[in-house]
Amino acid sequence: MPRVILGLGPSMTSLDVAVVDANSEALGVPRLLLMENAGRAVADVVAEKTRPGGRVAIYAGPGGNGGDGLAAARHLALRGYSVVVYLLGSGPRDIRSQEARAMYEALEAMDYSVEIVHVRDPARVPVADADTVVDALLGVGLRGAPRSPYREAIEAINEADAVKVAVDVPSGLDADTGEAPGAAVKADVTVTLHKPKPGLYRRPDLVGELVVAEIGVPPEAEIYVGPGDVARRVPKRSWETRKGKAGRVLVVGGSIDYVGAPIIAARAAEAAGVDLVFLASTPNVVEAAAAQRPSIIPVRLEGHPWLHPSHVEKLEPLLRRVDAVAAGMGTGLAEETGEALRLLVEKALEAGKPVVLDADALKHAAGWRSLLGKGVVVTPHDAEFEKLFGKRPTPVTCIPRRIEDAAEAAQQHPGLTVLLKGPVDVIAEATRARLNKTGAPSMSAGGTGDSLAGLAAAMLAKGLDPFNAAAVAAYVNGAAGALAYRELGDSATVMDLLERIPRVLNSPEEAARDAVIYRRLPLRSGC
Repeated sequence: MPRVILGLGPSMTSLDVAVVDANSEALGVPRLLLMENAGRAVADVVAEKTRPGGRVAIYAGPGGNGGDGLAAARHLALRGYSVVVYLLGSGPRDIRSQEARAMYEALEAMDYSVEIVHVRDPARVPVADADTVVDALLGVGLRGAPRSPYREAIEAINEADAVKVAVDVPSGLDADTGEAPGAAVKADVTVTLHKPKPGLYRRPDLVGELVVAEIGVPPEAEIYVGPGDVARRVPKRSWETRKGKAGRVLVVGGSIDYVGAPIIAARAAEAAGVDLVFLASTPNVVEAAAAQRPSIIPVRLEGHPWLHPSHVEKLEPLLRRVDAVAAGMGTGLAEETGEALRLLVEKALEAGKPVVLDADALKHAAGWRSLLGKGVVVTPHDAEFEKLFGKRPTPVTCIPRRIEDAAEAAQQHPGLTVLLKGPVDVIAEATRARLNKTGAPSMSAGGTGDSLAGLAAAMLAKGLDPFNAAAVAAYVNGAAGALAYRELGDSATVMDLLERIPRVLNSPEEAARDAVIYRRLPLRSGC
């Protein structure tokens, strides 16, 4: 079995960095502490490269990268180095980061040991007379060529006759792509924080020696899906967004016997902020949906009491219009329904539309597993997993083996994403996995799996890849359930969960504080 990476992998994109910072904060490790540790790590490397008592010049921008440099300045002064900080901008009011401002205020009081020079005029960026120059101008968020005054500061750093140490990435280098379309620092050493960024491997001419510095990020900030994933991965509407740009979802489910499940899925997708939700089902289901939510667009599937192969032809034009499909909730187990679901998945994938399969669709899919692969997310609980893949998953008390079970199932179908539900959700592809621990006891009530399927389809429609769509959906569903449980206890229902989805999406960090989310569980006791 190929090795499964639990977390975000051996390197981190700029987006991953923002996610991990926010997730660390939710786990009780604040950004200020991470910045302090980053500054100390940079100071350690500078001390290795600089003679005792030598001269160090730090060029700092007003963002988080600059804050790392300011923290390093304090640590270097404490070690007896002669430190001058060139801070770009018209003054401390330009400092954008709350954490960087705290670092500046601490440094400002050190008027004997550190010199601070405010560089207000781009034409007067000094070339430092120092043994070592630290580049803390621009971090992983840079896109495109640096503008003034950063361009002039980069040129001053390159001109200095000194050892050049870059913080996280050399300024001017795109951390994700390795592109440097304008001025870029040519570092002798780059101290990258927590994990390397992909672009660093592509430009050794700019990076120089690469040092990876740990800054105290808890592994759980990557292992568990957190509020940072919601805040950073889910796109926000802009004023220029027009109808349809925020995603269209088609929910296919229900039957003469089962009414509520597809309506719950459709309502969850709508609560997630997509533009349009279509609900394709038997007349009794779409009429009930219209009575509850007239904003859900009904697609009547007539002539049969449940989903039938003849209905798929009617849905083909709609498949070309939507961005994602959720199917299987309440469809029942009739043989012709299984054939209809097979045709639906086939047509959707041919049209390039990702599909979430839940509930009854998972039972039917055991007969046509060859369709499971890229673009498909399955959301089984333990019994459905066994029906679909022929193996009962390991209980949650041995989470490492449970992860392996989910990943092994995904490996049988390249590109498939498995969201194995439980007290701890496992989200797995063939070689990577993450966990979700949000939830509440009340979520054992009916309907919460249907809301999860609708949320996953909504995340796909918004443009998230299947792995991250499943991970974010699991987090949001569980966090909304936890908020409902905190307010209503065992009386909380899936309808209460649906009402709280917007709060989790709009204020994920606040919701994480208000919901009892991070439970300590014996995840290895059964191994």
